[in-house]
Amino acid sequence: MEDKDKKILQTLEAIKHPENFSQEELDVLLSDKECVEICQDLLDSREAFARLHSIAPDVEAEWESFKSKRLSSQVLSHSKRSTHILQIGAALLIAASIALFFLLHPFEASSYTVFEASHTAQVISIEKEKGINTIHIPRGMTKQLTLSDGTRIWLNAESSLKYPDTFEGKAQREVYLEGEAYFEVSKNPQHPFLVKTTAIETQVLGTSFNIKAYSKKDVQVTLLEGSIKVSDKHHNNILLKPGEHTNEKLHKSQVENVSQYRAWTTGSFYFDNTELIEIMRELGRWYNVDIVFTNKSIMAERLHFQADRSCSLQEVLELLNSMQKIKAQIENDKVIVGI
Repeated sequence: MEDKDKKILQTLEAIKHPENFSQEELDVLLSDKECVEICQDLLDSREAFARLHSIAPDVEAEWESFKSKRLSSQVLSHSKRSTHILQIGAALLIAASIALFFLLHPFEASSYTVFEASHTAQVISIEKEKGINTIHIPRGMTKQLTLSDGTRIWLNAESSLKYPDTFEGKAQREVYLEGEAYFEVSKNPQHPFLVKTTAIETQVLGTSFNIKAYSKKDVQVTLLEGSIKVSDKHHNNILLKPGEHTNEKLHKSQVENVSQYRAWTTGSFYFDNTELIEIMRELGRWYNVDIVFTNKSIMAERLHFQADRSCSLQEVLELLNSMQKIKAQIENDKVIVGI
């Protein structure tokens, strides 16, 4: 029984935070359909409680409490049937508790935290090991650097870049990016420039482009000048022309205004028909503040919005509110977004 409980807790964690597991681990955990269904029921229960004006229950604690009560009243069989009955009983107990809670408490809108502030010191740092440099840019800052081959790179907030002291003697000029960066690559046809991220690789000879890769599930590559080849981990690839854009799935699209993708390098927020959730995450990253929505439906609202990064957070929120589509305000050091 303990092994089954352990697997349930591991599967819960895999469903909530798949980025913490390898693909092989996910395949094993999620292949157990019965276990996944139990976890989904527990998560649904937790979400239902979160919609109420109360503290959400600790599902794992309730599971352990339920088991201990059953064990004190009778001896449990180690058979597969007994395990299944216990799981059903726990699910029914939680479902009954939720039903009673809904009857006794009025419904209130829930909140959705889409970005969390960091409470560690925000400073630029550089690590060096065996001729390889790794520069870390904190939230609220940007940095421009020039590599040994003359390539210029602008790094956005909460980004890091790994690059060598020199590219001499190397067939390719490789760098590794986490976060967002704008590149102006020095031309050298004999030595292609390669930008690697967790999800894709971008190969160029000499060009200007922007890569946004804060998450391996949300990668954006936009070409401003020249040509580039973008490849995924399965060795699929596409070629981009100026004004074209792709994501981690190599879905290519045309961009009406490519300047928005490098506006941050000149100290501006520039969003052209961008989902509100992405706008607010960008503000959260720059001002290092929690972003909380009180209405899930407005996250997909698309806006055209521009502001100066030198403005205070309050000033930027006032500009957003002046559009009269949402209401964003600072409460208890968090930005609360509603309608």
